[in-house]
Amino acid sequence: MPLIKLTQPLPTVHLLTLSSPPDNRLTPALLSELSSHLDTIEAHWRSNGGGEMDPKKRDATDLKGAGAVVITSECKGFFSNGLDWEKSIKNPKFFETIFDPVMYRLMTFPLVTVAAINGHAFAGGMVLALSCDFRIMTSGRGLMCMNEASLAFGSPLPNSFGPFLAQRIPHPPHLRDTLLARRWKQSEALQIGLLDEIVDNTPQGSEGKLLERALEIAQREAPKIAAGSWGAMKDRLYHGYIDASHSNRAVLMPFHEAAVFQGRVGRDKAKL
Repeated sequence: MPLIKLTQPLPTVHLLTLSSPPDNRLTPALLSELSSHLDTIEAHWRSNGGGEMDPKKRDATDLKGAGAVVITSECKGFFSNGLDWEKSIKNPKFFETIFDPVMYRLMTFPLVTVAAINGHAFAGGMVLALSCDFRIMTSGRGLMCMNEASLAFGSPLPNSFGPFLAQRIPHPPHLRDTLLARRWKQSEALQIGLLDEIVDNTPQGSEGKLLERALEIAQREAPKIAAGSWGAMKDRLYHGYIDASHSNRAVLMPFHEAAVFQGRVGRDKAKL
C-alpha cells in the first residue's frame, strides 16, 4: 500500500495525498515516497515546457511550463503528527541524511506548492506544512504546534529547524511561544502569518471545499513559475536550513545537558 497517493486532478496540478493512518507519521519510508513523487512531478513539468527560458519553445508545449503541487491528507483529523520517533532515532543521522534533504527539496521545489491542511500539523508535520509556498487550513479540527518542548515529549530541535522557524516566524514573541509548544488555532495561525487562508468546510457536505480551494490557488499560481527560476529563488532564501543541517553540531538531549552540567559544577553541587 502506498503511503502517499499521487494523482493529477488538473493538467497543471499534481496532488499528493498523505495516506498513512492513523496520523501520517513522517517515517523514512513515507519521506522516501515523497522524494520519489517530487522527482516524478518535476520530470513531468520539465517535459511540458517547465524551466524552458525561451518563451516560444515553452509556449509550443501543451502546458506552457505551468505547474503546481497540492499536499493534503486522507487521515481524519490529521495532516501529519510529525515523526515516528522510535523509527527515526534508529538512525543517528536521520535528520541530516533523510528528513532534511526531503524537506529542503520541498522548500526549494521549482513548482508552486500548496499545503491543504485538513487536520492537526504537529512538530515535523508543521515543518512539512511550512515548507510549502501557500498554506490553507480547515476551519474544523486542526491545530499547528511544535510540541518538542512539551512536558510529554521534551526533545530538542534538530539543527535545521531553528533557522527555518526563525525565518517563517519572525516576530520574537510568536517564535518563543511556538518553541514553548503553543497550540496555534487556525485564526491565530492566520494572524501571525503561518496560514494564508482558512476555508470553512464545517457545514455538512462541504468537507471538500478545502481541497477545491487549494486546487484553485494551485491552478492560478501555476503559470507564474514556467520559466524555471522559482526553485532557485527559494534556494537563496532557505539555504540556511540545509547549511544548519550540515553543521554536524551535536543535538543534546535533556539527559546529555544534565551530564554536561554535572560535569561542569560537580555532582554534589548539582544536587543542591
